[in-house]
Amino acid sequence: MALLDLIFPPRCGGCGRDGAAWCAACETAVQPVPSGTLAGISLVAGGRLEGPWQQAIHAYKYRPRPQLAAPLAEPLRRAIVAFGVSPAALAFVPLHPRRLRERGFNQAERLAAHLSRTLGVPLLSGLTRVRATPAQVGLNQAERRVNLHGAFRWTAAQGPPQALGLVDDVCTTGATLEAAARAVAEAGGSIGAFLVLAVAQTLPAPAVTSPGQFACP
Repeated sequence: MALLDLIFPPRCGGCGRDGAAWCAACETAVQPVPSGTLAGISLVAGGRLEGPWQQAIHAYKYRPRPQLAAPLAEPLRRAIVAFGVSPAALAFVPLHPRRLRERGFNQAERLAAHLSRTLGVPLLSGLTRVRATPAQVGLNQAERRVNLHGAFRWTAAQGPPQALGLVDDVCTTGATLEAAARAVAEAGGSIGAFLVLAVAQTLPAPAVTSPGQFACP
C-alpha cells in the first residue's frame, strides 16, 4: 500500500466507502447489458448506466479520478471476452487538445490502455479530434450528429487496420462513436466493435437491433 493511501485511504467511486477505489459490493451491483449493434457494428458495454456504476463513471470522468480506469475497465473486459469479440487492435475516442488540457487526461485512452494490456492487443492512437465541438449535453440525436460532423480524422502515417475495437466511456446517443467510425472508414480501415463502459438507458428504441438491448442511436 502506498504511503498516500495510508494518509488518504481510497474511497469507492460507486458508494464512497473507504478502502478501495471500486469496492466488491459495487462490482457485484453492475447490471450486465446484452450485446447489440450500432449502425451495423457490434456494441459491447460493461454494464447499464445506473446506480454505483453510473456514479463511478461520473467520478472517473468529472472529478476527475483517473486511477479508476483499471477497475472500471474490468467489467468491460469481461464482457468483451464473454461475447467473443476479438479486435485486431484498439483505438479510442480522442479529446480535442483544448479539452485534454482542461481535464488533464483522456478517459477513453486510459480505458483502452488497460484493455490493450489485459487482452493482449495493440493500442493505436491515430484517431484525432481535429475540430473542437460544443458540449453535447441537451442536444438531440440529429443535433449531436451535426455537432460532430468532420470532428475526427485518422492522422497517423500508417492507415487504420480492419476490425478495430473503438473504446469510449459512455454511449449516450451513439453520435460520437458513429462519427469516429466514419473517420476510420474514410482512412481505409473499419471498426469491428464499439467497446464502452456503459450505455445510457433513456434513449430512442430503434438504434440497437439486439432484443432487450438499450438503444444507442
